[in-house]
Amino acid sequence: MTKVLIYSGITALSLVFGALIGNYFKFQKRTIAIFMAFGAGVLVCALTFGLMDEAFSLGGYDDAIIGFLLGGVVFVLGDYLIHLFGGRRHKNGHKIVNEGDSNGTAITFGAFLDGIPESIALGIAIFAGKNLGLLMLVAIALSNFPESISSVRGLLTEGYKKGQIICIWIFVALAAIGVTALSYLFLPGISQHWIGFSEAFAAGAILAMLADTMIPEAYNEGGFSVGIMTVLGFMLAFIIQKV
Repeated sequence: MTKVLIYSGITALSLVFGALIGNYFKFQKRTIAIFMAFGAGVLVCALTFGLMDEAFSLGGYDDAIIGFLLGGVVFVLGDYLIHLFGGRRHKNGHKIVNEGDSNGTAITFGAFLDGIPESIALGIAIFAGKNLGLLMLVAIALSNFPESISSVRGLLTEGYKKGQIICIWIFVALAAIGVTALSYLFLPGISQHWIGFSEAFAAGAILAMLADTMIPEAYNEGGFSVGIMTVLGFMLAFIIQKV
């Protein structure tokens, strides 16, 4: 359990640290986009060679396929609801909300929604052992940091104060720690098939999150350089996974 708290604490701190940096230091949008693309590449590798590979070995085709598809669908539906209630208005490239003020509660839930599959995946990865826990730790931390930085400018534009922004990310960070701990504690009592299903579910949700939020935002701000940074992030994660 100590390892769970340490790993989840590091990923949570990357969120809060990113919000602090974004509040008090100005970064070019392109720089943030490059970091975001790199983190996205790491996550793609982590869910491909880590979560899905492990899910298939434990649960076979059925659990891996059903879990993966269900995870993606659940995330997309949740993300759509967050859009409708104004929880993505502060992010570039999200235009579903046409009128009305952004909703602070919805923004918080939107940030939490992005972190849920990652937190579940981290708890599962630590339980699975091997290098999967370290791989997910690196992947999540590298994606969390630029994500929270990039949110700051949009939230300030929407009228949120610096203290409010930091509080949002502290809440999300604490919730992420809780989800990671719960996913880890839940696993010992279930069969390998359900563990495989859970891994696939988290992988599907993470991929949907990347396609819906991180990668479009990174490309919107970083242009063609995003492609090579995503490739480099994937390669780094691949090396970590094979070491």
